[in-house]
Amino acid sequence: MPQARFEPVRRRRSPLPTLLLVLVLALIAFLVWLGMRPHEVPVHQVEQDVTNEVLAH
Repeated sequence: MPQARFEPVRRRRSPLPTLLLVLVLALIAFLVWLGMRPHEVPVHQVEQDVTNEVLAH
């Protein structure tokens, strides 16, 4: 015969607070990552035609 359990039945906590905490921490980590990225744009060499079109004719 099973023994009677006298302790109160514990309800499971809602996963919502934990989920919100994880989302907030992920957002903060993303913002820190954005702030630590290099802001400089790499230099691109643009080749331009330096010949004079008037002399080409």
